[in-house]
Amino acid sequence: MMFSSNCFACLLLFVLATASAQNTSSSGCPQAGLLKEKLTNLSTALGDINTGLDCVLTLIDEQCPCLDDSQECFETRVTDFQTALINLIGDVANVTAVAPVDCPERTGAVFVASCNGTGSVAVVDPNGFIQNNFTLDENVTRWSVFPNGDTYELDYIINNPLEVRCRTTPDGPEIVIGDTSDPLLSPDAVGTGIAYNPVPNKVYVAITFNDPDLNGIYSFSRTSPPATAVLIFSYSGPTGQIQILNGFLYMNDGLRILKRPLVGGAWETVLTFSLPPLSFVVLDDGRIAYCDRSGALYIFDPVEEIYKQLRRPSVGDCCGSMKVSPCDSRLYVVYKNDADIEIYNTTTFEDVGSLTYTRSTPSSCPSIACDPTFWRIKYFMC
Repeated sequence: MMFSSNCFACLLLFVLATASAQNTSSSGCPQAGLLKEKLTNLSTALGDINTGLDCVLTLIDEQCPCLDDSQECFETRVTDFQTALINLIGDVANVTAVAPVDCPERTGAVFVASCNGTGSVAVVDPNGFIQNNFTLDENVTRWSVFPNGDTYELDYIINNPLEVRCRTTPDGPEIVIGDTSDPLLSPDAVGTGIAYNPVPNKVYVAITFNDPDLNGIYSFSRTSPPATAVLIFSYSGPTGQIQILNGFLYMNDGLRILKRPLVGGAWETVLTFSLPPLSFVVLDDGRIAYCDRSGALYIFDPVEEIYKQLRRPSVGDCCGSMKVSPCDSRLYVVYKNDADIEIYNTTTFEDVGSLTYTRSTPSSCPSIACDPTFWRIKYFMC
């Protein structure tokens, strides 16, 4: 039996992958303190290997010791391997001792799609690394990305004419689950928002028609494409972006953001502002982050009825889309014609940095999404 550097490298990758697989949470996000824990686990594993080598060398010395000082002797090879291993154990101990305690725990991926590109979706690691992008069959007007076990799924809409599409993973098959072959979806139908409701496994799409009596939220089945559009909630005015959270559906319309229960109830106004909210996201505690056409960014507390400005109005392009990461609960905001994504702490409301999602021309109509499961794919591909 011979030990080689390739074998040793594979062994280390196995140790790291095993440590990664053992540090997951039910949400798909890694536990806090993962860096320090992985380094400690690596030190322990290497120490166990070294202990095993002591036993191996004892057997070799008894049964097949070297009869000369040849470097090709088996015992010499194993001894040299153990010497290199001991040096590595020391190096890992030194690295562990100086591992930063403030290393960001943010993981997952931030996706930025565009309505005027070539279907290409930019992917950036929340710690700052631009990953390989992936390509959808069509450009994205609005989309919904959500975890599904060890992977994730996405649904999106395009217009002119309206289509509702679904893909299981970036490399999976893409299917059309709704289009103008449905008599209800006339050529003038315009999709304005999309959200996934996991309980009935339906995709909800906000659609505006030339005939306002047809406006509303429609559902599409992901299991029997192409599905017939089913009107879930009618709405008398133009529809907007939508979000489903804690049993409610939220939508922006003109100067307002509204909500209604998914079961029963009626539309009610949550907030009214002086300028139309262009994009919004509802936090788990009911607060709403939104931006307007002046470029300003706000957080609204519906309980206290308090508005707080996070970003002042600015000359130039306003925000295009925003999302909260399920792993770090931070707010990610992407602006039109801006390659940098702004990041805000949703507890302190502080600006905590930015990410660059592309080194080329940024989108004039970006649409952002966050996914917590991408970290697994990244770790196992390294």
